[in-house]
Amino acid sequence: MPQRILALETPGDLVRGAVAERTWNSFQLTGVFEEQRLSGETGLAEALKRLVLRTGKPDVVVSALPGEFVVRRLLELPFSDMRRLNQVVPFALEEHLPFPVDDAVVAFARVGRNNGHTMVVAALARRADLRNHLDLLASAGLDPRMVTLSELAIASLIAEHEISTTPPSAHLLLAIEPRTTSIVLVDSAGMPRALRTVQAGPASAGDGLGRAAAASILSAARQTILAHSAEVQMPDVVLAGAGATSPELRREIAERLATPVHDVGEFGVSMLPDGSHGEKSRFAGCAAMLMAESPGAKVELLNFRQGEFAFRGRVRGDLTPFYSSAILAGAVALAAILNFALGISVDLARVHKLNRAIAAAAAPALGPGAPDNAVEALRSAIVKMDKRLQAAGGGIESSPLEVLLAISRDLPKRLPVEMENLTFDASGVKLNGEADSFAAVDRMKNALGRDRTFGSVEVVHAKAIGGGKVSFELTLSLRDALEGGR
Repeated sequence: MPQRILALETPGDLVRGAVAERTWNSFQLTGVFEEQRLSGETGLAEALKRLVLRTGKPDVVVSALPGEFVVRRLLELPFSDMRRLNQVVPFALEEHLPFPVDDAVVAFARVGRNNGHTMVVAALARRADLRNHLDLLASAGLDPRMVTLSELAIASLIAEHEISTTPPSAHLLLAIEPRTTSIVLVDSAGMPRALRTVQAGPASAGDGLGRAAAASILSAARQTILAHSAEVQMPDVVLAGAGATSPELRREIAERLATPVHDVGEFGVSMLPDGSHGEKSRFAGCAAMLMAESPGAKVELLNFRQGEFAFRGRVRGDLTPFYSSAILAGAVALAAILNFALGISVDLARVHKLNRAIAAAAAPALGPGAPDNAVEALRSAIVKMDKRLQAAGGGIESSPLEVLLAISRDLPKRLPVEMENLTFDASGVKLNGEADSFAAVDRMKNALGRDRTFGSVEVVHAKAIGGGKVSFELTLSLRDALEGGR
């Protein structure tokens, strides 16, 4: 079953959400929802419960902390290692603040590189504000895996869109929500250059933008552009949020800033259902947070769920806790398979080598085209030769054929011994070869000594040679030769 992901924003008196379904290779937005705090309600808890009742219980929750509760700074650090960034960013952020970070939660996200340095967006939120946000979601039975900033998610969406356009241009995002407006300046390379929130916006989602609020937003936008005019060319303005549909504001921004004004719906939020530009502007933050959860997403969002606020819940369909165990189990299984395969390969190589040695030894008797089972063929040939010898009148006890047959019969199968020379005369037999160990030489001597064909079996010499082998020489006296000499 697909995972259901819910992205939430709580701007002003609103609770806004978008739901998507994710599988391992697909991602689809299924609906957008909005609930407003009703008269007589003291907070957003009841509105949130109504929204969850409409969306259904999600498997994954991503939420945005309102921008007015967050302090943001853009930092440039001379390294990119995450471990070092986790250690250094809180102290680097504290240098830019008039108060310590002890009673706050710090989060950051890497947004680019500049001259070999890592550009980081660092954000700070008071513990009390983050705790209140988590308690609000918990009242509706929700435990967000990530708490981030929706305006940064939208900026990342714009940056990803700009990378694929030619020529790229800079943009100034104005996310206008009830009573607050977040401003993010993104350069032509897609890197945030400035972030701020001003206390100006429509009184509520259904209200227009007053003159005073519009003037405050325009003033803050102009200040941001002028402060970074040396590093960022004149940007186009992108509008998002509940107040982005005000035609007066769009016209005034275009006139006062002398720059094109775009709707955020033009920048990769095609996943939103077909609707008006106003609807796409309102839900752009939720859509951007959802797209960061899509398969193959390259967007890195900051996450305030750190330290004591770290997410410790379980997500249906999330196999992340089992990844390490699965990898280890797979590695062990692969090692076992490789060991088994190597063992078979080594054994087959030994068998082929032994077969070649047997075939070479049997070639004088069987010819160059010796069969695969040379031992059995050799034994059969010996029997035939013995019969022919007997038919020809040969009555010698302990003939060479009988001696060779006795040696072949007496030696245990798979005995790690390689014969190199066999010399036969009237007094006995001399064997030369190599064995894997002294124990193998001893086993061979004992096995031959039990055969009544031989009178005595002596080890003339046995010494270790290179490669862990033992060179040996055995002499076997024939029993009938001994008896005839008495």
